[in-house]
Parts: sequence; C-alpha cells; structure tokens
Amino acid sequence: MTGANTQVHGKRKTKVGRVVSDKMDKTIVVSVERLARHRLYKRVIRLTTKFSAHDEQNDAHVGDTVLIEESRPLSATKRWRLIEVIQRVGEAGLPGEIVAEEEATSEAIHGAAHPGRVHAAEAEAASADAPAAPAADAPAAPAGDAPATDAPAGDAPAGDAPAAEEATA
Repeated sequence: MTGANTQVHGKRKTKVGRVVSDKMDKTIVVSVERLARHRLYKRVIRLTTKFSAHDEQNDAHVGDTVLIEESRPLSATKRWRLIEVIQRVGEAGLPGEIVAEEEATSEAIHGAAHPGRVHAAEAEAASADAPAAPAADAPAAPAGDAPATDAPAGDAPAGDAPAAEEATA
C-alpha cells in the first residue's frame, strides 16, 4: 500500500494496510507500507510496518485491505482496532487482467533497462514472422547454368590464406 494515509481524527490516527495474518482469535496483523527517502543514497525505498489490530467479529482475512485506528492498549502488542474492511481479497478484479498488466510492465522495464536489446520471446516471434532469407555470407545464385560455389571465383582457397600473408611480409 504505497498510499498509506495517516489521518488524525481528534487524537486517533488511522492507517490503511493489508492483512498478512488472521490466525489469532479476534486479532489480525496488518502490514502498512510507506515510502521514505534513504538518508545516504537518496533513493526512495518502501518500508513496511506491522501492526496488531483487534478484530472483534473476525471479519478480515489475509489479503484484505483494511482501515485501522489507534486505540488504548488492548494487550501486550495490540494498540489498534479494525474500523472497516475497504476491499476484500477477491474483489480486485480478474487475475488475468493483473497478469496482463504485469507482463506489460515487465516488458517496459526490460526495454528501459536494455535499450536496443530484444527480449527472447520477441526475438522468436520476429524470426517466425520473417521469411527465410539467404545468409549474408553466401553469394547470390548465378544466372547461368553453372553450379553455385561457396567461394567467389577470384578468392583463393581458405587453406592458402596464411601462405599469402607470409609472401607479402
């Protein structure tokens, strides 16, 4: 939750977070994320803090987005109460939509990190779409009935290349 709002109503703070545990009776553990600038490196980093909150009806479950409010100490670790469940875990939308967004996001990140480099999946798709082209090293087929050779007529065989270099030296 990058937009974890801390609001003060009177003297009580409220926070929005995600439930990470509901195994205890009438208690949930809520993870609240916030963005802060690193003091040395000046990069924006994501920090998480876990709060134990009182859930009287055991209404919230793992993955739910909830609103919690500061309260008096209810136990050794509980200082927060559940106010409302903002969004249930299954109400976010279809999982296929989220995956499509993640693929597009990862492609954009890859493109920004490696400009000019083609992703492996894109390279395979591009090679499948393009017709089979002759290799750049091979000469074009002659127009006449003469058989095609690998080397042009003016070149010496590959084995004589070191001898030619010695003769010029």
